[in-house]
Amino acid sequence: MDSRLQKKTRLFIGLIVFLVVCSCFGIYYYSSEQAPYFEPEAAIEPHIETPRLPVEQLYPQTIPNQSTFYTVLRGLNVDAQSIHQIVTATKPVMDLGRLSSGTRFRLKYEGSDLTGIDFRFSAIEKLELKKVNGTWSAQKISEKVDTKIISFKGIVSSSLWESSEAADMDPYLVVQLAEIFGWQVDFAREVRVNDRWRLTVEQKYVGAEPVGWGNILAANYENAGQVHSAVFFQAEGQPPGYFAANGDSLRRMFLKSPIQYGKVTSRFNRRRFHPILKIARPHLGVDYGAPTGTPIRAVGGGTVSLAAWSGGGGRTVKINHNSYYRTSYLHMSRFGSGIRAGAKVQQGQIIGYVGTSGLSTGPHLHFEFWSGGKVVDPLGQKFPTADPVPPKFMAEFRQVSEKQLAALPGWESVVPNVQALSSSSTSPED
Repeated sequence: MDSRLQKKTRLFIGLIVFLVVCSCFGIYYYSSEQAPYFEPEAAIEPHIETPRLPVEQLYPQTIPNQSTFYTVLRGLNVDAQSIHQIVTATKPVMDLGRLSSGTRFRLKYEGSDLTGIDFRFSAIEKLELKKVNGTWSAQKISEKVDTKIISFKGIVSSSLWESSEAADMDPYLVVQLAEIFGWQVDFAREVRVNDRWRLTVEQKYVGAEPVGWGNILAANYENAGQVHSAVFFQAEGQPPGYFAANGDSLRRMFLKSPIQYGKVTSRFNRRRFHPILKIARPHLGVDYGAPTGTPIRAVGGGTVSLAAWSGGGGRTVKINHNSYYRTSYLHMSRFGSGIRAGAKVQQGQIIGYVGTSGLSTGPHLHFEFWSGGKVVDPLGQKFPTADPVPPKFMAEFRQVSEKQLAALPGWESVVPNVQALSSSSTSPED
């Protein structure tokens, strides 16, 4: 009985082995003779964009303060003879002895031999020095600049500056915006909650790197419900400028404020109680409270008649704009560069900086406006505009104006914010 069972078991195992062999053979036969053959696909490497190295890594060397190109290269173990050859070869292109501190550069070597020096003055302007067969040569390089038109918009909840930060806009552009509308809106005292603004501007690129701003092409500023428009326009042979949609110039004979972001702390008042002298004394001007060092601008072009200490007014600048108008700026911490009696100044030029010199309780500017020999309230004056677009260019201006204003971003996503403008209960006065 045991022998029969063993024999049956051997037969069964043999049958299983046979079937397995046949199956494997059949699979092999099918796969090798009937199934289509596919070449294995080559592995696809994912595209990884090479990161742009920071300038400090690309140009690791700098010219320190109170140093020279010669001393820097000597410190980098470049011999004096090579430096002389480099400076001489570069002289027709640029004087390396006049390089500004902070200028970045890099040295190139082949083995231990110095074969090149690259300077970076900006993202656009560079200088390339090469040594070929023992001779140095120099070449200025100006990178190709491309321009894109981008837009920004915002709404005031506490200040114009805050609204630009919320819009992720470069602070440079909010300064430009304030300058464009500086004749229509006094940004020191007329900014209101829910004022809105929008603009289009040229942004410059070298490759994929943004390198600066061009012109603001068009802008709106809505102040207390009144919309001001600006269009950049330059006709052939004419100076560039910003104009309203009807072609009127946005410029006025005088700026509305000598300080862009100061706050009016005391108005013109012929019977004001003086906070220091404790007597009734006329306040024949307007006080702008601002931190010490805030720039003060000439509200109009003219000639400086005084730039000196003037009694209770401290450091004072007086400007004669013409035979009829003059302005005074008191309590400065210091004067602007080149500001002295007899100097010519342009509208918007910095003539000094806010301080608290003279009879003053804190840093501020006391500003006076004189008309026809009489002091008047500067906040109550209206002045004529500059020249409008010349009639022969009006058709061209209308085309430009319509196109640029239509390209401004919509207001839809600008959500009103009803937070009150911040204010201070105590202000410095003189």
